[in-house]
Amino acid sequence: MKRINIGIFGRVNSGKSTLMNLLTQHETSIVDNTPGTTADVKTTVMEIHELGPVKIFDTAGIDEIGVLGEKKKIKSFNALKRSDIVLLVLNSNNEDYLNGNFSTEAEIVELAKKRGKELFIIVNSFKDSPSHLTDLLNKVNPNDLFPVLELELIEKINYKQLIDFIKSNSKLQQIKTPLLPTMDPNKIVFLNIPIDEESPEGRFLRPQMMIEEYLVRRYVPTFAYRMNLGKARSIKSEEVAEEKKRFDEFIAHLNKDNKLQLLITDSQAMDIVSKWTEGSNFMVTTFSIVMINFLSRGNLEMFVNGIKAFQELKPGDKVLIAEGCNHDRKGEDIGTVQIPRKMDELFGKGTIQVDHYFGRVFAEYDKLKEYKLVIHCGGCMLDQQAIAARIEDLIESGVSFTNYGVLLSYFEGKDALNKVIEPYGLKI
Repeated sequence: MKRINIGIFGRVNSGKSTLMNLLTQHETSIVDNTPGTTADVKTTVMEIHELGPVKIFDTAGIDEIGVLGEKKKIKSFNALKRSDIVLLVLNSNNEDYLNGNFSTEAEIVELAKKRGKELFIIVNSFKDSPSHLTDLLNKVNPNDLFPVLELELIEKINYKQLIDFIKSNSKLQQIKTPLLPTMDPNKIVFLNIPIDEESPEGRFLRPQMMIEEYLVRRYVPTFAYRMNLGKARSIKSEEVAEEKKRFDEFIAHLNKDNKLQLLITDSQAMDIVSKWTEGSNFMVTTFSIVMINFLSRGNLEMFVNGIKAFQELKPGDKVLIAEGCNHDRKGEDIGTVQIPRKMDELFGKGTIQVDHYFGRVFAEYDKLKEYKLVIHCGGCMLDQQAIAARIEDLIESGVSFTNYGVLLSYFEGKDALNKVIEPYGLKI
């Protein structure tokens, strides 16, 4: 589900978890006077009427010292990069402000402004708050750039005032990126889903489910097909012929009177699909390309441009393969087996160093700069904000990036790559 991300940030013991609990109206986060109680990013979801479904991040204080404190800070700033709305919490009783120490707040403000976030200041006030509050806000919020709400966060009755403040000050507009180019409801979309040993029993993968729902909702008929990749790649010519005959018969049946408009395939089947659809009068693309275009809010061209960096790889270069999901890798896994093996074939075995990042963990800025290229999956287990944060990190670090579907299509030649990006109006 598409959600607006709201992140809560500030110093240790500023009242971040108290704010989280006030927003959610129950004890979502542990609140305690012990510094560093929030050790990692706490996430919850809720609905805020008029704003819509939201995801809320409660983060660790970024001023905690030591190695552990630095690790918490990195996690908190990663959450900020994925946030649409940043709530900066100030504890009006914090004596550091009397000494002119606003470095923590300055870091949060700087990153939020740099990444184009909506930033609101929440002052956690108390009945006996000192009188230096005006001076504090003048330092943290000069020229009144950001909306400010002063509130006793521990008082549950202040919930409505907090919610109204966020809703009235947010100018966010949902960026609606279509999952697919416009499809004709009188023509068919062919979904090639070659289930392998990594496919979980009892359900399709998220891209397959999303695309099926998206098309049917728009009255576009679909045809789901399972290609037998074992036979299609067999060394026995009769098995290849048998599988191709089955595929061709379905294509011919569906494409009577040019009724087939698009074939979407698993990226790992492009070695077969690109050859078996050569010269076809319908479009072809991959699930991975559909997803990365959608999650990057229509920025597929950036990933296509990364092919140039792949072409220019030299012995000793480092490449990062990034997947947004966590699962045990087995068989012909794309990220850990297929792409590294193809790189060995093209550049020489072991000449290109390949590293992997899995799940929601992504390389930090200084680490990213070590790589010549990042090869990213379709990102189906991430949200648009996470993909946007990764793209911004990559651009800032000067590292090129591409995508599984783009690269696996490129392996089959320039014509194959142009075929799968044609639905998006692109060409290399």
